[in-house]
Amino acid sequence: MDCNDLGEWPLATGGLETLRLNCNGSTHPWRTRNARNHMPKERTSLRYQLYRSQARKQAAIVTARLQLQPAQNESTLIDLSKVRFEPINQQAVEASRLWKDQHFAWCEVVEWKAREPLSLDIAIWHEEQLCGLCFANPNASRKRIRIVRLEGRPREKHPLKNRIGALALIAIEQYAQFLGSNILEIQEPLKGAVSHYQKLGFDFDSQGRLVKNLENRVS
Repeated sequence: MDCNDLGEWPLATGGLETLRLNCNGSTHPWRTRNARNHMPKERTSLRYQLYRSQARKQAAIVTARLQLQPAQNESTLIDLSKVRFEPINQQAVEASRLWKDQHFAWCEVVEWKAREPLSLDIAIWHEEQLCGLCFANPNASRKRIRIVRLEGRPREKHPLKNRIGALALIAIEQYAQFLGSNILEIQEPLKGAVSHYQKLGFDFDSQGRLVKNLENRVS
Protein backbone atom coordinates (compact mmCIF):
# COMPACT_ATOMS: atom_id res chain seq x y z
CA MET A 1 0.00 0.00 0.00
CA ASP A 2 1.20 3.51 -0.63
CA CYS A 3 0.12 6.90 0.61
CA ASN A 4 -2.67 7.02 -1.98
CA ASP A 5 -4.55 4.61 0.29
CA LEU A 6 -4.57 7.23 3.03
CA GLY A 7 -5.61 10.38 1.24
CA GLU A 8 -2.98 12.98 2.03
CA TRP A 9 -0.78 10.90 4.35
CA PRO A 10 2.05 8.44 3.76
CA LEU A 11 2.26 5.12 5.57
CA ALA A 12 5.05 5.92 8.01
CA THR A 13 6.86 8.92 9.41
CA GLY A 14 10.29 9.47 10.85
CA GLY A 15 8.78 11.64 13.56
CA LEU A 16 6.48 14.62 13.19
CA GLU A 17 9.46 16.85 12.51
CA THR A 18 10.03 15.16 9.16
CA LEU A 19 6.70 16.05 7.57
CA ARG A 20 6.89 18.40 4.58
CA LEU A 21 10.55 19.24 5.04
CA ASN A 22 12.68 21.21 2.67
CA CYS A 23 16.21 20.71 1.40
CA ASN A 24 17.66 24.15 1.97
CA GLY A 25 20.43 22.85 4.16
CA SER A 26 18.67 23.35 7.47
CA THR A 27 19.07 20.69 10.14
CA HIS A 28 16.07 18.80 11.46
CA PRO A 29 15.87 16.35 14.35
CA TRP A 30 15.72 12.68 13.45
CA ARG A 31 14.62 10.49 16.29
CA THR A 32 15.26 7.00 15.02
CA ARG A 33 17.13 4.72 17.37
CA ASN A 34 19.85 3.12 15.31
CA ALA A 35 23.39 1.82 15.02
CA ARG A 36 24.97 5.23 14.51
CA ASN A 37 27.34 4.76 17.45
CA HIS A 38 28.43 1.38 16.17
CA MET A 39 30.11 2.46 12.96
CA PRO A 40 31.60 -0.53 11.11
CA LYS A 41 35.12 -0.64 9.78
CA GLU A 42 35.72 -0.07 6.07
CA ARG A 43 35.77 -3.76 5.18
CA THR A 44 32.57 -4.30 7.15
CA SER A 45 30.98 -1.31 5.41
CA LEU A 46 31.72 -2.90 2.06
CA ARG A 47 30.03 -6.07 3.24
CA TYR A 48 26.83 -4.19 4.11
CA GLN A 49 27.00 -2.40 0.78
CA LEU A 50 27.03 -5.82 -0.85
CA TYR A 51 24.12 -6.95 1.34
CA ARG A 52 22.04 -3.96 0.21
CA SER A 53 22.82 -4.62 -3.43
CA GLN A 54 21.98 -8.30 -3.13
CA ALA A 55 18.75 -7.57 -1.24
CA ARG A 56 17.57 -5.27 -4.03
CA LYS A 57 18.56 -7.77 -6.73
CA GLN A 58 16.79 -10.63 -4.95
CA ALA A 59 13.70 -8.47 -4.47
CA ALA A 60 13.58 -7.82 -8.21
CA ILE A 61 13.87 -11.55 -8.93
CA VAL A 62 11.12 -12.42 -6.44
CA THR A 63 8.87 -9.65 -7.75
CA ALA A 64 9.31 -10.72 -11.37
CA ARG A 65 8.02 -14.18 -10.43
CA LEU A 66 4.88 -12.89 -8.78
CA GLN A 67 1.56 -13.21 -10.53
CA LEU A 68 -0.60 -10.58 -8.89
CA GLN A 69 -4.25 -10.03 -9.58
CA PRO A 70 -5.16 -6.64 -11.04
CA ALA A 71 -5.43 -3.94 -8.40
CA GLN A 72 -8.85 -2.51 -7.60
CA ASN A 73 -10.40 -0.66 -10.55
CA GLU A 74 -7.75 -2.09 -12.91
CA SER A 75 -8.50 -4.50 -15.74
CA THR A 76 -5.00 -5.55 -16.75
CA LEU A 77 -2.08 -7.20 -14.99
CA ILE A 78 1.09 -5.20 -14.42
CA ASP A 79 4.32 -6.55 -15.88
CA LEU A 80 6.29 -6.96 -12.66
CA SER A 81 9.43 -7.95 -14.54
CA LYS A 82 9.81 -4.23 -15.25
CA VAL A 83 10.03 -3.36 -11.55
CA ARG A 84 13.47 -2.16 -10.44
CA PHE A 85 14.80 -1.83 -6.89
CA GLU A 86 17.55 0.78 -6.83
CA PRO A 87 19.36 2.94 -4.25
CA ILE A 88 17.95 6.36 -3.46
CA ASN A 89 20.42 8.36 -5.52
CA GLN A 90 20.30 11.81 -7.06
CA GLN A 91 18.23 10.53 -9.96
CA ALA A 92 15.59 9.19 -7.57
CA VAL A 93 15.61 12.40 -5.54
CA GLU A 94 15.09 14.50 -8.66
CA ALA A 95 12.28 12.19 -9.81
CA SER A 96 10.58 12.45 -6.41
CA ARG A 97 10.51 16.23 -6.71
CA LEU A 98 8.12 15.83 -9.62
CA TRP A 99 5.56 14.18 -7.36
CA LYS A 100 2.53 16.26 -6.50
CA ASP A 101 2.06 16.83 -2.76
CA GLN A 102 5.27 15.05 -1.82
CA HIS A 103 5.31 14.48 1.94
CA PHE A 104 8.97 13.78 2.65
CA ALA A 105 12.14 15.56 1.60
CA TRP A 106 13.89 12.49 0.23
CA CYS A 107 17.04 14.48 -0.46
CA GLU A 108 17.76 14.05 3.27
CA VAL A 109 18.19 10.32 2.80
CA VAL A 110 21.32 10.88 0.73
CA GLU A 111 22.91 12.47 3.81
CA TRP A 112 21.47 9.86 6.18
CA LYS A 113 23.02 7.06 4.15
CA ALA A 114 26.48 8.50 4.79
CA ARG A 115 25.82 8.57 8.55
CA GLU A 116 24.06 5.20 8.70
CA PRO A 117 26.20 2.66 6.81
CA LEU A 118 23.96 -0.25 7.84
CA SER A 119 20.75 1.38 6.57
CA LEU A 120 18.75 0.20 3.57
CA ASP A 121 17.45 2.70 1.01
CA ILE A 122 15.10 1.61 -1.75
CA ALA A 123 13.81 3.42 -4.81
CA ILE A 124 11.10 1.38 -6.54
CA TRP A 125 10.82 2.03 -10.26
CA HIS A 126 8.56 0.64 -12.95
CA GLU A 127 10.61 1.04 -16.09
CA GLU A 128 11.58 4.75 -15.95
CA GLN A 129 8.83 5.88 -13.58
CA LEU A 130 9.62 6.31 -9.89
CA CYS A 131 6.74 4.78 -7.94
CA GLY A 132 7.94 4.59 -4.34
CA LEU A 133 10.73 5.23 -1.85
CA CYS A 134 11.69 3.61 1.45
CA PHE A 135 14.36 4.07 4.11
CA ALA A 136 14.94 1.50 6.87
CA ASN A 137 17.61 1.21 9.54
CA PRO A 138 18.65 -1.59 11.92
CA ASN A 139 19.19 -1.05 15.63
CA ALA A 140 22.59 -1.55 17.26
CA SER A 141 22.13 -5.31 17.72
CA ARG A 142 20.94 -5.68 14.10
CA LYS A 143 18.11 -7.88 15.39
CA ARG A 144 15.45 -5.29 14.61
CA ILE A 145 15.00 -3.20 11.46
CA ARG A 146 12.92 -0.05 11.71
CA ILE A 147 11.10 1.28 8.68
CA VAL A 148 11.64 5.01 9.08
CA ARG A 149 10.09 6.36 5.88
CA LEU A 150 7.89 4.80 3.24
CA GLU A 151 6.06 6.71 0.54
CA GLY A 152 4.40 5.83 -2.72
CA ARG A 153 3.89 8.41 -5.43
CA PRO A 154 0.95 10.43 -4.11
CA ARG A 155 -2.10 11.63 -5.98
CA GLU A 156 -1.13 10.54 -9.46
CA LYS A 157 -1.87 7.10 -10.85
CA HIS A 158 1.17 4.88 -11.36
CA PRO A 159 1.71 1.22 -12.34
CA LEU A 160 2.47 0.07 -8.77
CA LYS A 161 -0.27 1.95 -6.95
CA ASN A 162 -1.41 0.09 -3.80
CA ARG A 163 1.62 -2.22 -4.02
CA ILE A 164 4.52 -0.11 -2.76
CA GLY A 165 4.33 -1.33 0.84
CA ALA A 166 4.32 -4.99 -0.17
CA LEU A 167 7.16 -4.53 -2.65
CA ALA A 168 9.31 -2.61 -0.17
CA LEU A 169 8.87 -5.41 2.34
CA ILE A 170 10.25 -7.94 -0.12
CA ALA A 171 13.55 -6.04 -0.23
CA ILE A 172 13.60 -5.33 3.50
CA GLU A 173 13.00 -8.98 4.39
CA GLN A 174 15.77 -10.03 2.03
CA TYR A 175 18.11 -7.60 3.80
CA ALA A 176 16.95 -8.87 7.19
CA GLN A 177 18.10 -12.36 6.22
CA PHE A 178 21.61 -11.06 5.54
CA LEU A 179 21.75 -9.19 8.85
CA GLY A 180 20.14 -11.93 10.90
CA SER A 181 17.31 -9.57 11.88
CA ASN A 182 14.13 -11.21 13.12
CA ILE A 183 11.87 -8.20 13.80
CA LEU A 184 10.62 -5.43 11.51
CA GLU A 185 9.16 -2.36 13.20
CA ILE A 186 7.23 0.56 11.78
CA GLN A 187 8.62 3.70 13.36
CA GLU A 188 5.82 6.01 14.50
CA PRO A 189 3.09 4.76 12.13
CA LEU A 190 0.21 7.05 11.36
CA LYS A 191 -3.08 5.83 12.79
CA GLY A 192 -4.68 5.64 9.37
CA ALA A 193 -1.93 3.35 8.13
CA VAL A 194 -2.13 0.68 10.84
CA SER A 195 -4.76 -1.45 9.09
CA HIS A 196 -2.69 -1.48 5.90
CA TYR A 197 0.38 -2.68 7.78
CA GLN A 198 -1.66 -5.34 9.53
CA LYS A 199 -2.63 -6.71 6.11
CA LEU A 200 1.11 -7.03 5.44
CA GLY A 201 1.65 -9.13 8.57
CA PHE A 202 2.34 -6.48 11.21
CA ASP A 203 0.71 -6.36 14.63
CA PHE A 204 1.21 -4.63 17.96
CA ASP A 205 3.55 -6.28 20.48
CA SER A 206 3.22 -6.13 24.27
CA GLN A 207 4.98 -2.75 24.30
CA GLY A 208 2.65 -1.22 21.74
CA ARG A 209 5.09 -1.29 18.84
CA LEU A 210 3.84 -2.21 15.37
CA VAL A 211 6.06 -5.14 14.41
CA LYS A 212 6.38 -8.15 12.15
CA ASN A 213 8.14 -11.25 13.45
CA LEU A 214 10.35 -12.94 10.86
CA GLU A 215 11.59 -15.80 13.05
CA ASN A 216 9.07 -18.28 11.70
CA ARG A 217 9.22 -17.08 8.10
CA VAL A 218 9.83 -19.75 5.52
CA SER A 219 12.75 -18.82 3.23
